[in-house]
Amino acid sequence: MYGVGVSTGSRNSDRPSRRGPRPRFTRAEVLRTALRLIDSGEPGAFSMRQLADEMGMGVMTLYGYVRDKQELYEAVTALAFEEIPARPTTNGPWHERVGDAVRELHAICQHHPNLLTIALTDDKLKPGLFQRRELILTALRDAGFSSENALHVLGVLTSYAIGFAVAQESPALRQLPLEIRHKRAEGFPGLSADAANYAAHLDPAAFEYGLSLIIRGLRADL
Repeated sequence: MYGVGVSTGSRNSDRPSRRGPRPRFTRAEVLRTALRLIDSGEPGAFSMRQLADEMGMGVMTLYGYVRDKQELYEAVTALAFEEIPARPTTNGPWHERVGDAVRELHAICQHHPNLLTIALTDDKLKPGLFQRRELILTALRDAGFSSENALHVLGVLTSYAIGFAVAQESPALRQLPLEIRHKRAEGFPGLSADAANYAAHLDPAAFEYGLSLIIRGLRADL
């Protein structure tokens, strides 16, 4: 009532400050780029600096998308396992469900061998490997295997899926036929004679053949 006006400046000062510019990339784009770099580089060579350079941003900007390298690895591992959706656990015969889950686990490991190496040595990333194991274990118990035997079989199947993928991506094993042919002929005549076809034991048909042998043995054991 004394004619005192309200300062426009004080009103403006009460307004929230404008937000900064929108990020150039989505979090999903950052994760996909990280997965590509992990896949394409040498095992253990990936760094946050490398990712930041690839994205054209500073390292500190990168930490606006993920809290730290551990969180990045966890998110990238989840992304890799989402590429091949898990099939329902209760549809179809138990041996088909087991076969599907083993194939899915093998495919993921084969597509991302460097990430697999990281996941197997980091306890916080191993839950990414658990989903298919859970599917396999459920199917085995539905089939009638005891808890103890189901766990034994689970170990065999997951070791087969992961180990076969690691072997398929091993440069040393891919070069072994040449070594057998040129350096080991005298000591290993059988291998030397089949050196030209030796790599076939790591091809997709070999994986399917081995898996079928395991599953047939399991069905016969029930």
